[in-house]
Amino acid sequence: MKNKIHSLIVEGILFCGSGLGLLSYSMVSYGRAFNKSWAQSPYLFPLIVGAAMTGLSLWIVGEGIQAMRKRAGEETAPGSLPQTAKTRAARIQAADGQDTEAGTENAQSAKNGGTVSQILGVAIALVLCGIYYLALTGIKIPYVTIGIFSFMYTFSTFEVVTVPFLASMMAFMGVRKARVLVLVPLGTTLFLSIAFRTLLHVLLP
Repeated sequence: MKNKIHSLIVEGILFCGSGLGLLSYSMVSYGRAFNKSWAQSPYLFPLIVGAAMTGLSLWIVGEGIQAMRKRAGEETAPGSLPQTAKTRAARIQAADGQDTEAGTENAQSAKNGGTVSQILGVAIALVLCGIYYLALTGIKIPYVTIGIFSFMYTFSTFEVVTVPFLASMMAFMGVRKARVLVLVPLGTTLFLSIAFRTLLHVLLP
């Protein structure tokens, strides 16, 4: 049986390309910028995100390779029947009395449909990330600072754009509870904003 590329490997390669692209954008933009201090550079945040995406994508590719090796080992194990599509279809035929060729075609089409849906899901996620990036670079919102006792909190384009982006990604991933779709994006954005702006003194878009 000809081994097929596992869907996790395809997803990992797509995310790796996005991460490397974000890393390249951050490094090139930092090199062209007047400010040469990473602590005060707005390109530190996309640099961290790009590095995280690249690392996670490599982990996903590794999971796909392990899954392919495991499947190949099961198919070539001594004393065991090859786990091919025809073998599975034959078992279905013995249990249900269905035609072998029809069972094979149904199993193959279901497998192909699952792979296509996974790749389509990755493509939609990348499109949402692209829209988020365009919103960060295209929407200009003045900095607003709110004082709470001695604590000063500043928000701008990053906070306004990140909240709906996270909510959209969570809804796309299957989250349906309204409370979660509101509180998690707000809490995550507030945490990132305070961590970078207030504690690390890093510029955000």
